[in-house]
Amino acid sequence: MPTFNKASFIQQTLLSIYQQSYTQWRLLVIDDASTDRTPELVKSLLTTPRAKLVQYKVNRGIGHILNQALSMVNTKYFIQVDGDDWIAPDTLERLIHRMEKEPDSVALAYANTIHWHQIGGVDYYHKLVRHRPFRDRYDFAAYDPMVQPRFYRTACVRQVGGWEVDDPTQGRMMEDRRMLLRLLDRFTFAYVDRPLYHFRYHHSNLSLDSNAHVYNRLRKLYTDRALIRWGDLYTADYVGPEHLWQSVRLVPKRKGGFAT
Repeated sequence: MPTFNKASFIQQTLLSIYQQSYTQWRLLVIDDASTDRTPELVKSLLTTPRAKLVQYKVNRGIGHILNQALSMVNTKYFIQVDGDDWIAPDTLERLIHRMEKEPDSVALAYANTIHWHQIGGVDYYHKLVRHRPFRDRYDFAAYDPMVQPRFYRTACVRQVGGWEVDDPTQGRMMEDRRMLLRLLDRFTFAYVDRPLYHFRYHHSNLSLDSNAHVYNRLRKLYTDRALIRWGDLYTADYVGPEHLWQSVRLVPKRKGGFAT
């Protein structure tokens, strides 16, 4: 669980872990040098030896935090739950059950996401994002939403070297899409058609519309690189103004491809 200045939300996030129907979990909270009461609250809520808090003294960004977590994970699978979100009680049980039926070539399981908007300290339901299975890696490359929850097979993430942090934001933004595109170099994903992840929009989200132009540039960078790695069969067209969230359309470079 990566967290930074999430004192207003972290209790609900932690409780959602404690309330899991699958009880053989371990929890790693890594705090990225919070300046609010997040570490204090986490310490008061870590009531089991299966839960651990790691505190950074200097803020480094989520890519570095996730790499630190990866170096400490000693389980077959792990799930990323951000410190301002929460998961349904049956999340771990359903995702483990699915991954245990899949071959080792499946690196990730994901499900559906419920979006909430927090206004004045109150969470208001926004929408259900119902994802879908991907036909292939190109289908994901042209898919606009980010899938959640992201339940990883640990060995696969280690095989691709963890999260890269050599981008202009040093791994602080769109680290999720970059990781998934790199996993698709070698592996595939599995989909569970259940609403398992609760994503909260609030005033300090990096994913707010005001950052759309940065995300668009990073998506272009990572998608174009992935398409080249995958054989350079498609060109990506980025549809829409740069200051708004753009969509991706793949155009085949030669006969035999298909557009998405």
